[in-house]
Amino acid sequence: MDRYRVIAKFANENNWTTGAELGVWVGVTTFHLMRETKLKMYAIDCWEEQPDNPEYHWQYNEKPKWSKGNDFHPWNHKKNEFVFRHNAKEWGDRITIIKGRSLNVLDQIPDGSLDFIFHDSDHSHPFVKNEINAYRCKLKPGGYHMGDDLNWDPVRQSVTECFGDSYTEIGKHCWYKQI
Repeated sequence: MDRYRVIAKFANENNWTTGAELGVWVGVTTFHLMRETKLKMYAIDCWEEQPDNPEYHWQYNEKPKWSKGNDFHPWNHKKNEFVFRHNAKEWGDRITIIKGRSLNVLDQIPDGSLDFIFHDSDHSHPFVKNEINAYRCKLKPGGYHMGDDLNWDPVRQSVTECFGDSYTEIGKHCWYKQI
């Protein structure tokens, strides 16, 4: 099961109202959730080059060594942002777009307001670990940290360092941990 179907299943089964996707790209997951759930979403992405990020190049400009797919196209951040914003208009106030790096925009999301956080931004270690820890306070009691690309070594390392072996793997390399 793909990430967006996993999240929609959990959202509908648990009557979730509010979530955040960290790293939205062009909105495949966000827009699926808009169609299949009643969620309100925070959509967070920086949509920009990151010259100060030593991990940037292998994630966005070349096929990541942990990626199992055959196709890769370097990211066009301006085009991706345009596509997302254009398609988000259809959903009005159900989507709150926040442009910026996930660790720099924490103050724009109220503490204890989210049913889930979907981690899909920078896939490096320790970034994923730091992001999980920083966003923990944004979850409601019983909220979920979720993500995908668990088949990428830096993601698995970060998730394991945060949760030991108490997280659950589901679908196509997706993971979750209820807090």
